[in-house]
Amino acid sequence: MARLVQLILRVNVGKSVNPIKVQAHSTRAMLASFLANAIMSTGRARIGNDLRELVKIRAATRNGCPF
Repeated sequence: MARLVQLILRVNVGKSVNPIKVQAHSTRAMLASFLANAIMSTGRARIGNDLRELVKIRAATRNGCPF
């Protein structure tokens, strides 16, 4: 499953993305992340762009992401 997701991302982005390699150790985390990204990127999410950015910032803060 991780290889398939990496292949899709490599085609779309042009390189292998490291979070997928990390998430591959936990299939539940990888599937949850994949589904969340798929739902948010379709544009059918019922939240606005401002709220979406705030959620991303909050998640990054809670995870200790420096940027």
